[in-house]
Amino acid sequence: MKEEKRRYVGIDLGKFEYTLAIISLNGKISFHRGKTTPQGRSSLYGLLEKSDKVALEAGNLAFIMAREIQQRVFSEVLVLNSAKLPFIWDAPTKTDKEDAVKLAKLVEERKNEKLPIVPLPSEEEMARRELISNYNREMRGRTRIINTLHSLFVKQGITTVIRKNLATVEKARQTIDLLKGQLREDAEDQLQHLELHEKRIKRLKAKINKEAKTDEDMQRLQTIAGVGPIVAYAFVAYVGDGTRFNKCAQVSNYLGFSPRSLSDFNLNP
Repeated sequence: MKEEKRRYVGIDLGKFEYTLAIISLNGKISFHRGKTTPQGRSSLYGLLEKSDKVALEAGNLAFIMAREIQQRVFSEVLVLNSAKLPFIWDAPTKTDKEDAVKLAKLVEERKNEKLPIVPLPSEEEMARRELISNYNREMRGRTRIINTLHSLFVKQGITTVIRKNLATVEKARQTIDLLKGQLREDAEDQLQHLELHEKRIKRLKAKINKEAKTDEDMQRLQTIAGVGPIVAYAFVAYVGDGTRFNKCAQVSNYLGFSPRSLSDFNLNP
């Protein structure tokens, strides 16, 4: 049964733009487009009403906007799990307008208990996600620099140097003495980048370790063999109590961790 006397709103989000579909009280559909900048989002909120029921697909920007809509407009906002919305992704043709309308019609036709609602993360959870995201980005950057350094040795025909010999700034500094000419200069430049990544990783890891020592949920997770503070921190930041996942495999895919990557990153302190 449809709810009475309210509009239904679907917001399709891109990285830089949004498409808004509003199903009015008489059933007519209107569209609005704008930028996802703070100013653009403010313009969007000006189009909404307190009685509106709004739907967005889950994502970092969606979480931010959902909280802003609740605080500024006081509308009911539902953030939906896109993995459980196959009718959007499986459509033969896909446009921003179509996706926005589908979201609006979905919340118009279904009751909340039949919708794949994703709990809105708290500000603390969002801050934790940002921290672990920064850590992972620095780790990937570090790996990229090590691979680049290794390629310089291969270019000069030095095949005895392996990535393990370049794993830290200290080791790499000792090893690049084998290089000559422009490749040596290139290695020196890469070494500076590696040093920056290591400094950032050390700082971020210290923050994670400090919180992992005092948070009860993280401490409990670390009693599991092979789970260190980084994994525990990421799990609590992204998974919470795990109620929005149906299978263990979904959790590992969501975090982006696998047994091999855990050992590669040396996540335990």
